[in-house]
Amino acid sequence: MAAAATLRQVGAYFGRSLPRRAVLTVPSSDWKKLTKLTTFTNTDCVVLDLEDGVAETAKKLARENIFRYLNESATKINREICVRINAVSSNHINDDVKLLKDLSTSIDCLFVPKVDTVDEMKWLADRLGPNRQYNLVLYCESARSLVDLRSILTTASSLFSLQGVVFGSDDFSADVGINGRYSLDAVELTYARQKLVTICRLFENAQPIDMVYINFKDLDGLKKQSEQGAAWGFTGKQVIHPQQVPIVQAAFSPSESSTTWAKELIEAYEKHEKEEGKGAFTFRGQTMVDKPLLRRARYILNMAR
Repeated sequence: MAAAATLRQVGAYFGRSLPRRAVLTVPSSDWKKLTKLTTFTNTDCVVLDLEDGVAETAKKLARENIFRYLNESATKINREICVRINAVSSNHINDDVKLLKDLSTSIDCLFVPKVDTVDEMKWLADRLGPNRQYNLVLYCESARSLVDLRSILTTASSLFSLQGVVFGSDDFSADVGINGRYSLDAVELTYARQKLVTICRLFENAQPIDMVYINFKDLDGLKKQSEQGAAWGFTGKQVIHPQQVPIVQAAFSPSESSTTWAKELIEAYEKHEKEEGKGAFTFRGQTMVDKPLLRRARYILNMAR
């Protein structure tokens, strides 16, 4: 899609993956909200939703709006435009697949919620057919999904261009029996969030995307949780309101000091390799530099670009 051409140039620094710091979900049944997307100039990723954000009685309208929007308006949006379909296990999936196949152009990325099994990935790939290659982000939202996530991603990466995994905190909490809503610091979800990040790192382009912060008016709490997620290795976060976007994207962007550190480390590494050969060396008098740290520095510079 021409709408994301500039972003795809940026994405070349990341292999096949674009930066998705803020992932903004918009209910596709609300045409007024879709028409406002041209004003969201700084959002990395916009997801047109057919799933939880759309009432059961409005699914058909939401599909019609997506078809109209992607064919009429999406070229005005210079960012990644994605579609979240309903779960493969839902009664709506066949209509959603038909929509995808009827579109005159490929969407930038397909978001698939509530993926619990390898067979669901196989079924979806078979129904979509071989004519289009889809970029894919899937959701981990249950105990079964988390336990089998490595197998699911292995299969998904063989059938699609795997781009990331979103942690669906609310459905996951309900599935594992967390009583009531989890606390503000989400300590109850620590294991699941860290395991998801770890498994994603086994796959080159699988970006781990963190849980949504539901209270969109609590910007201080959002900032704290976003910075925590970035420190834990997440590359982005779900957002549900435009005012959350700048806070989230700032949290998942490299700071000026970390960018300077990365640039100087890479320069020192290249000088050391040229003059003394390969191997670990000391940087700034105290840091022992080896390959993993070098990869981190390169990632920071790529993200800054």
